[in-house]
Order: sequence, then structure tokens, then C-alpha cells
Amino acid sequence: MVGQRIRYYRKTKGLTQEELAQGICSVSYLSKIEKGDAKSSEEVINLLCDRLGISSGEVDSNEILEMLNEWNMTMVNRRFDEAEKLYIQVTEKIKMIHDPQILLRHELFLARYHLTKQPADAELALGYLKKVDKLVEQLSSELKFYYLMCQGLYFNIIGNYKTASHYFHKAENINKMDTSIQEIELAVLYYFLALNYSYLMRISTVNAYAYKALTIFDKEYNFSRSADCQILIGVSFRRANNYVEAEFHLNQALKYSIPFNDHFASGVIYHNLGYVASCSKEHLKAIDFFKKSLQHKDKGAPERRASTSFLLAQEYLNLNNKKEAKKWIDQGFEEVDREKNEELYYHLKITSYKLEELHSPDFEVFMSKEAIPFFEKKNIWEYVSSYSELLADWYFEHSQYKKASQYYRIANNSRKNIY
Repeated sequence: MVGQRIRYYRKTKGLTQEELAQGICSVSYLSKIEKGDAKSSEEVINLLCDRLGISSGEVDSNEILEMLNEWNMTMVNRRFDEAEKLYIQVTEKIKMIHDPQILLRHELFLARYHLTKQPADAELALGYLKKVDKLVEQLSSELKFYYLMCQGLYFNIIGNYKTASHYFHKAENINKMDTSIQEIELAVLYYFLALNYSYLMRISTVNAYAYKALTIFDKEYNFSRSADCQILIGVSFRRANNYVEAEFHLNQALKYSIPFNDHFASGVIYHNLGYVASCSKEHLKAIDFFKKSLQHKDKGAPERRASTSFLLAQEYLNLNNKKEAKKWIDQGFEEVDREKNEELYYHLKITSYKLEELHSPDFEVFMSKEAIPFFEKKNIWEYVSSYSELLADWYFEHSQYKKASQYYRIANNSRKNIY
């Protein structure tokens, strides 16, 4: 055990074996100590630990291990208030621990904590993941599963969905080799896979993973997580233009969120019910749902409200109520930070062009050079399609038929990526 600790702290401090061993013992002897192959002297161990700035003594780690696992389960079950309290307790207790496997577990759960709290702090989480990067070969199968899942979640949050899928699937493969991974953790992974494929518009894949996660969450009576899965399934059916099934699954999610006063989930559900109503051309019904969504989002991050403000503006435009449309566009711009949510900024900007009936002189350049390439780069095909068609219509009305044909083709090809 002491050899593992020495190796862990040597690597975290960026020391080579030569640098650590200098003046204490030979490199080959240090290598054997780290591997546990040598019966090392107490004097050598003390000197190595002194150089690393750690104690050579062992501390009973059972208590902190139980606390870490309890902390992790509060994150799994989305009990964020409890997670925050345990975060403070764990931070104090971990100071006395030197066991590498527990310290690595702590780093990974810190990453998970900062990735799952609201709002997430992806860059801080990345810092913890980078610490673990140097010691991946020391991870048990369980810890490697957490490492890969957190990497996937990080890339999902920053919008790199293809890389996120790569890591999520590697985590999924861990379970094929080591069946000791808890079923509830697998359900969370399946949910993240479904969420990630939702961003990539892979409707059938979203449903496959969402139903797998839903089966486990229902069995565990984890209704908050079940609601998340029902939302994803509802969104997928809406994208497939099956509005009856979409509304059914979103209402199923609402049955979970309302009794438990889950305002975050309820805000998302009403937002999506509004979207379904909008697609069904029920604009007044859509507006009612969007306003209910804002009531539940009232205490949340401004950017969560901005996405609904944008859709409210769209509905009022559909009703030719330009005064209300402008009010909600302005509200959205006040709530959104372009650097943090460029996608939402583009939605609001395009809606403002629609308000001006596309007469703005920079509309064509903005759409062709900025907005559509942005959604293409992000593989958000739903909006590549709709915005390409908008630009194609504009070209057609301005008798630029060749360009119109080009963007109608882009719109049609983009729809083929939604399946």
C-alpha cells in the first residue's frame, strides 16, 4: 500500500523516479517499492515520504470511503442540497487520507459534482479530470467507469457531442468486462447517452437508451430520473412529428415532477409541451405552456428563461403580434450571454430578423456566413434545415434562384440526418 501511495504522489507532483530517488536509493529499488516487490526499510520509506511531503503512516479509510460513496449517490439521485453538505464534510475529511484509490475516487467525484450541479462548472471539473489523466493506469474498473462517464459529460456540456459519445460508449464497454458496476449507475450512463444523441438528432438511438434507463429508474422508484427519460422520449417523438406520443410522454414526466415540486423538470416539461403545441399550430396553447414554463424557471439561471423567451417571441410572431414578439426578443437578449450560449443568441438574432420581415441588409451575410455554419458545425440538423429553408425562401423571393436551390438542397439533406 505504501508503494502505491509513493507512486501516486510522485506522479501527481510531476516527479520522475530519478528525481525522487536522488540521494535516497537507487531508481531500480524505488521502482520495486512502488510495485510492492521490495521489502523496503522504514528509513528509506520515511525519506521518500518526507520528500513528497506526505506521512508514512496509514489512516483508517473506511469512514471516508463510505462518505464518498454516499456523496456520489446524492448526485446520482439528484439530491443536490445534500450533495453540497456532503461536499463540505468530504473536503475536510479527505485531508487525512493518503490511499491513492480513495484520493482518485475523490477527484472523480469532485469532477462529477461540478458537472452535475446547477449551474455546472465544466472547466473546474476538467481540472480534476486532468489530475486523474496522469494516473489512469492505476484506476480500478469501477473508477475507470466514473472517469470515462465524467469525460463524456464534460464534452457534452461544452457541446462536443461526438467526443462525448466516444467516452460514454467506452464507459458502457467497461460494464461488459466488469459486471460489478451498479445498475443505477448504468441507468445514469444510458440517460447521458440518450441525452447526447438527442443533441445529435439520432431519434431511434435516443429512444433505445432512454427506455433502457427508464426501466431501471422506474424499478428503483427514482421518479425524478424517470421524468428526465420521459422528457427525452417526448422530444424525440416531437422531432419525428408524432405529436400525440410526444404529448403523452411529456405528460407522463409531469406526473413525476409536479407532486415532488421539481421546478427544474417542470420548467423543461412545460417548455417542451409548448414546443409540441407550436408544431401543431396551436399557438395560444403554446403560449400558455411557455408562460407556465417561465413560472417554474423563475428562480433558475437567466439563460434557462431565455430559451423560452425566444419561443414565446416566435409564437407571437406567428400570431402577427409584433409588439409582444419584440418584448420577448428583448427579454431573451437581456437573459442570454453570447459567450456562454451562442446557439441561443443565434436563435434570438434570427427571430429579430423575422420581426423586421427579413429586410435587414445584413440578413443574408449573417445567415450564410455565421448562423447556418454554426449549426452545421454543431451537427444541430433540425435548425440547419429550418434556417437553410428560411434563407432559400429569401433568395427565391429576390430572384436568386441558383442560391435558393443550393439552400433548399442543404435543408433537405439536413433532414436526412434526423433519424
